[in-house]
Amino acid sequence: MSDSNNLPQAISHKKLSFLLHNAQKDKFNSEDTEKQNAEKEFLDEVNNWESITKDLMKKISKQNDIVLKDKTSNSIMALGAMEVHLNMALQALTAFKKGN
Repeated sequence: MSDSNNLPQAISHKKLSFLLHNAQKDKFNSEDTEKQNAEKEFLDEVNNWESITKDLMKKISKQNDIVLKDKTSNSIMALGAMEVHLNMALQALTAFKKGN
């Protein structure tokens, strides 16, 4: 009961906002756990995509005449365009990871 005597009669909105913003998060909050699981799953998927894409990019860069021998010029240009877009996607992913 003596602790309740030390409580202020009023608190400003600014002070309350500050306290709420700096309060420790509840470790057992189910929403936070679900969010963390979803974020981890998403990042795992993204990392998997990044690995597969890098492997594919290596294979594209090692193209040989046997693979491209019977392809039309449009087909070869399309492969080049795909390579460019994959490079841009990897760069975008790198930028996304730096932002975390």
